[in-house]
Amino acid sequence: METKSKLKLAAGAATILFVGSIYAGVRSRKRDHKAAVFFSELERFIAPGSVGLVESDAFNINYWQNLGKSLKKSYLLLKMAAADGYAKDIDSSWGIFDDDEDKIYGVFRALKDHVQVSQVSDRYYKKKKINLIDDMRSRLSKDEVGEVLKIVNKMPPYRAVDTKPIKT
Repeated sequence: METKSKLKLAAGAATILFVGSIYAGVRSRKRDHKAAVFFSELERFIAPGSVGLVESDAFNINYWQNLGKSLKKSYLLLKMAAADGYAKDIDSSWGIFDDDEDKIYGVFRALKDHVQVSQVSDRYYKKKKINLIDDMRSRLSKDEVGEVLKIVNKMPPYRAVDTKPIKT
């Protein structure tokens, strides 16, 4: 009877340690995420000119709307359902312990221009209340963010058409 009690006690202690370590990891990750957002906003306030060195207009949530005001040509747009789907794909790629970077890269490779990236960033912001680039900077490594930026920087700013904006 004593060995069964000891086994139950050991199993209980192991379970408590396991659950505690998961809780501590999640709590630490949330705290790091909040700190990254805070320092990103602080960076914007202190040196707004330096932020543009890392980001492009593509991650500006208003770029896709403001482009039409300054551009005399019509340009292609994503359907909002498609932009929502891409934003959801990015959001679902975040894991507790590991992120699905390939899924994130795949989303950005599927987008055709900065206007579409801006639309996805806008939908992500409306859903999560955090800018997509800031969330990526807090969750991904510097090299992984660099890979996303490399994909985005190869894209054209927009794709012009002969008529009014067309939703693709």
